[in-house]
Amino acid sequence: MTKGLVTFLGAIMLVLSAMSADIAHAHQQKAAESTVLFNKRSGHLEIMHRFYMHDTEHAVQVLFDKHADIIDSKKTQQQFADYVAKQFFARKLDDSALSLKNVGYEVEGKFFWVYQEATLSTELTGLKLYNGALRDLWPTQINMVNIEGKGKVRTLNFRDNEDWLTVKFQP
Repeated sequence: MTKGLVTFLGAIMLVLSAMSADIAHAHQQKAAESTVLFNKRSGHLEIMHRFYMHDTEHAVQVLFDKHADIIDSKKTQQQFADYVAKQFFARKLDDSALSLKNVGYEVEGKFFWVYQEATLSTELTGLKLYNGALRDLWPTQINMVNIEGKGKVRTLNFRDNEDWLTVKFQP
């Protein structure tokens, strides 16, 4: 081989290697984001969970059926929404449970959303949260939860062996 051909092939290999790294990164994120919003107008605690569709596609095939289709099957979408609801819990600081109601779900572009809410009857001084969604499948899954509407935005990160995390609000 000539030096020019070797250089050309080396450049192609470098480009292909970079592209495969980008493709691998574009696949499963193993990360989800939830927002817990204190809606003063409605008196509800609104919870919005956002998952990457690519992650949910892999997850439903492990959780439910290797042929499960989160994109086109309403049944699979409902199953995944139910799964998420069973993996997220909220408690008051005295450890009494907040009753979360499933509100719905939707596919929006590259995201799958799951919605929950709770009626707030008393002023909360803090919350204890548990977010285990997809962590039972992938130990590297990170679930970030932003708490909004009670002063500055607070963020909790559920990763590794983190189960219940607590946030306290200023009076």
